[in-house]
Amino acid sequence: MKKTILAVFCVVIFIMSIFTCVAHADGEQVLVIVNNSVSQADISAKDLGDLFLGKKNSWDGGQKAVPVTLESGAAHEAFLKLYVKKNGSQFSTFWKQAVFTGQGIPPKSVSSEDEVVKFVAANPGAVGYISPATAHDGVKILAVK
Repeated sequence: MKKTILAVFCVVIFIMSIFTCVAHADGEQVLVIVNNSVSQADISAKDLGDLFLGKKNSWDGGQKAVPVTLESGAAHEAFLKLYVKKNGSQFSTFWKQAVFTGQGIPPKSVSSEDEVVKFVAANPGAVGYISPATAHDGVKILAVK
């Protein structure tokens, strides 16, 4: 009996470690980028999620934060899962409800990672996300802690 319980416990721990590695791998697929005017070098994962949910509107120094999202794709889904704690459908529904009830306006959304980089580079306070393979000249990478 004790061996069976131990075996089940080991299987559960093994499965949990696999899911932890998958979530960590998703985080490695996304770079958070900001406009060069943003003085912060890092941000907490919660604060980053709050920026994209409209719960936080400024950087630590008081500068207005201007988030931009991708319309879809692997980087979009990985970012939402890791930092916003929603999938694409839930994120869209969240913003539709906020607009309907007058509680907010969703972030600007663009169709490509190159557009994210261009938007972030051109707009003070802007923040977005891209895959590491995307060229990101003219913007800073923001560390997420």
